[in-house]
Formats: sequence, structure tokens, C-alpha cells
Amino acid sequence: MWWPFKKATEKRLVGSFLNGLQLIQVSLYEEAASQYSGTMAKESARVLAAQVANHLTGEDVGAVAQNAAGPLRSQIGRIKHQIPESAARVMADSGSTREVVVATLRMRATLEFMLHGKAYFRSDLHRRIEGLLSTYGPEFPYEIKPDLYLAMALAYYQEHFGPK
Repeated sequence: MWWPFKKATEKRLVGSFLNGLQLIQVSLYEEAASQYSGTMAKESARVLAAQVANHLTGEDVGAVAQNAAGPLRSQIGRIKHQIPESAARVMADSGSTREVVVATLRMRATLEFMLHGKAYFRSDLHRRIEGLLSTYGPEFPYEIKPDLYLAMALAYYQEHFGPK
């Protein structure tokens, strides 16, 4: 009877993470877009903000660009060099952003290991996550649990948009 419980737990954990991730990505996007809209064209600000949110949550921005439609692909290509520095500025501006990004990356790493085992440690995703965690992780040395993560994601969302 162990197996059905394991699958149910996996499904619950992944679902909880994805719900929190969506709240955090939307909030990161809005925070970055409002920051960039004063200094660049609206569409460029949106594209940069979306890629900063992707970068800070461990996504492969190169793969995002490669899989994007033609016009979006070229827009991402034009701003790609700005992503790491722009992401660093977003992180520098807010302790709550750093905390929620670190929590997201830790949750994602844990779930990826749960789903893929040791192969995860040889992946590009692991390298991207560890690169960000080596910079920002020491500020938040505590472990993250799924329920705490979801509550943290909701609080971060509410910080940007008000009660949900």
C-alpha cells in the first residue's frame, strides 16, 4: 500500500509548488515590469520582466527564446544580455523578493530530485538553481516546507496586488 500514497503525496507537493510558483512569477513580472517601464519601451519592458521572472525561478531563458514565436524570439534575443544584471537589481531592491526566490529555488530543487533522482544533479537546471542559491541562499539559511512555501507565495502576491 506504500505506492499509492507516494504518488498522492508527490502529486500534492507538485501541485502546491506549481500554485505557489504561479503566484510568484506573476508578482516578479509585475515588480520588474513596473521598474523597467520608466526607462524603456513598454513592450521591451514586458519582455525583459518576463525573462527576469523566468531567470529567477530557474527557467532556461535560452530554451524559452528558442521555443518562442518569431517576433518574441527576436525580442528576447535583443534583451538577453540584460537579464542577469536586471535580475540582480530586482533581487537587490527587496528582501521579500530574495526570500521568495530562494524558497522557490529550494522547493524546485527538492521536487526535481524527488522526481528525477541523482540525474537532476547533472542537469542544467541544477546548475542554474545552484548558481542563484550560492549568491542569495546564505541570507535565508532555513529549509522550506510546502505549506510554508505556499503561504509565503500568497503573502508575496498580496504584497503586490492586495488580498486574493
